[in-house]
Amino acid sequence: MLKNWIKSIVLTASLLASTAAMAYTEGKDYKALAKPQPVAVAGKQEVIEFFWYGCPHCYAIEPAVESWAAKLPANVNFRRVHVMWDGRNDMEGHAKIFLALEGMGLTAKHQLAVFDAVQKDRIELRKEDVLFDWVKKQGLDLAKFKANYNGFSTQMQLNKLTETTKTYAIDGVPTFIVNGKWVTSPAMVGKEDDTITKVIDELLAKTPAAKAAAKPKK
Repeated sequence: MLKNWIKSIVLTASLLASTAAMAYTEGKDYKALAKPQPVAVAGKQEVIEFFWYGCPHCYAIEPAVESWAAKLPANVNFRRVHVMWDGRNDMEGHAKIFLALEGMGLTAKHQLAVFDAVQKDRIELRKEDVLFDWVKKQGLDLAKFKANYNGFSTQMQLNKLTETTKTYAIDGVPTFIVNGKWVTSPAMVGKEDDTITKVIDELLAKTPAAKAAAKPKK
């Protein structure tokens, strides 16, 4: 009797999980990427967040994204890419901040701080004197930050951000790419809260790591 009861509970849980797994709809809450791309790390699943520090919608969901990212299992590679569109010079200053923090390995730690400065405090971080003063106040190594912000490879890295934006056909932010196969965004799901992370989790379950194409070795 106990065994049958346990089986019943397990079956019910499975049915509930199955129902939950069908909560989001392809074509509405997410869609297939027109040109699938390889993941960056072989054997791992991947989520890419395309964003812009100047985007209020990106700022609105970032706390939920931070909370979600902190709980990701080791087999999921989460990375951020600052969007760069041709002809949008207003993005370059923010993108350079992203590149500088990336070069120092501090993007995740200071992501919300940059967003707060730009979106909440209205600090014009695209002005270098303002930016460097802010960097010092954050307790960052200003010399290292400047080296990454104005390094000889900075323009090349900016060009790479532009190419990556084109490769994934990003036409709005925030946008998330899952395993190089699926695209979703708060605009698609119609909410700027943790709903987007639930959609991402469903897509991760939809495409296991074993099925995620790995980037070929050079």
